Amino acid sequence: MTGILNLLLGGGIGKFSASGGNEVKTVGAYRYHIFTASGTLSVSGPATNIEVMACGGGGGGGGWGGGGGGEVDTFTTVSASGGSYTVTVGAKGTGSGSSGSAGGTSSFALGGTTYVSSLGGGGGGVYAAVGGNGGSGGGGGANNKAGGTASGSNTFAGGSGAESGSVIYMGGGGGGATGNTGANANASSPGTAGNGGAGYTLTSLDSNLTSGNFTSFSGMTVISSGAGGAGWNNSGGTPSGGSGGTGGGTGARQTNATETVAATAATSYGSGGGGGGPASGATGKDGYAGIVIVRYLA
Repeated sequence: MTGILNLLLGGGIGKFSASGGNEVKTVGAYRYHIFTASGTLSVSGPATNIEVMACGGGGGGGGWGGGGGGEVDTFTTVSASGGSYTVTVGAKGTGSGSSGSAGGTSSFALGGTTYVSSLGGGGGGVYAAVGGNGGSGGGGGANNKAGGTASGSNTFAGGSGAESGSVIYMGGGGGGATGNTGANANASSPGTAGNGGAGYTLTSLDSNLTSGNFTSFSGMTVISSGAGGAGWNNSGGTPSGGSGGTGGGTGARQTNATETVAATAATSYGSGGGGGGPASGATGKDGYAGIVIVRYLA
C-alpha cells in the first residue's frame, strides 16, 4: 500500500507533466511552454488547470497602408488531461506592392475543440483599396480609403488614408492591441501618413515575460503593434511616413517618386509591417508571426 501511495503522490501516473514548445522553462511559480512555431503540447497525468495565451500573426504592409496587429487573447484557463493538444502559430502577413496579406490565426485545440483562437492582423491597403480586416485592421489606401475593421480581443481598427489632388498621397496606420484606432493620414502639405497603433506590453501579460528570462523575447518588450502607412509628395515636399507602435514596421517616405526612407518590417510577435508607397522597387513589408504561450504552476 505504501508503494502505491508513493507512486500516486510522488510521481509516476499521479503527476501532471507536459512537453512541447520552442522554449520550455520554469520561472518563479510557473512552468512555461513558449511556441514560436506550430507544434504539439503533449500532456499526461491527472487533469490540471493550465493557462493559454495566444497572439495572431501581424498583417503585411500594403502599397500604402500599414499592417494591423494580431488579436491578443490573454491567459485563458483550460482543464488539461491526457492528450496531444495542437498548437498553431499564425504565420506573418506578407508585404506587397498591392494589398498586404493578413496574418494567420494562432490557436490551441484538442480534437474538434478549440480552446483559444486569435485572428491575424489585417493587411495594409493599396492606393484604391480599404485596409484588410482582421484582429486589428490594416491601414487604408491613399485614395481616402478606410482602414480595416477589428475583430476579437484587444484589437482596434486601421486608420484611413488621405489624398490631395494629384500631389499628396498618404496611407493609414494599422491598428494595434492597446492603442486607439490606427491613425488616420493627413493630406495637408507636406502630408503625414498614419501611425500604427500601440501594442501589448509583455510584462502586462505576465511579469516574467522578459528577454532576461526567455531568449524568445530577445529585443522585444511589446507585441501586436500596428504599422505606419507610406507617404508620398509629388511636388517636392517632404512628407512623413507613419511610425509603427513598438515592434511594428514604419511606413516609407517618398518625394517625387524617389524613395528617401524605405518601409520596415515588423520586429515583434503579431506586429504589422510598414506600408510601401509607389516608388520604383518599393513595397510594403512583412508582419511578424504570432505566438502561443502555455503556463501552469510548477
